[in-house]
Amino acid sequence: MLTWREIRHEVLRRDNRCCQVCGKEHSGQVHHVIPRSKGGTDELSNLMTLCGKCHMLISPVPEWLITKLWGIPLNEISAASQANINNFFR
Repeated sequence: MLTWREIRHEVLRRDNRCCQVCGKEHSGQVHHVIPRSKGGTDELSNLMTLCGKCHMLISPVPEWLITKLWGIPLNEISAASQANINNFFR
């Protein structure tokens, strides 16, 4: 059985360390498409490479953290991401 480090390395290699959302090169975060908390696994088919900014926008992160950490104005956060953020607080 592979360790998380080995799985992460394989995902980054498969995706050429390129964010699968915006295309940014030299990205290094691995995202679970279906979160482990909702039954997702560490299977390669459930993992994708993201840059830090896209990972923050895709994951349910409070909007104040996105604007503070990345300096992204609220009006630039996509409607889908905004809905995801709002659902986090329900």
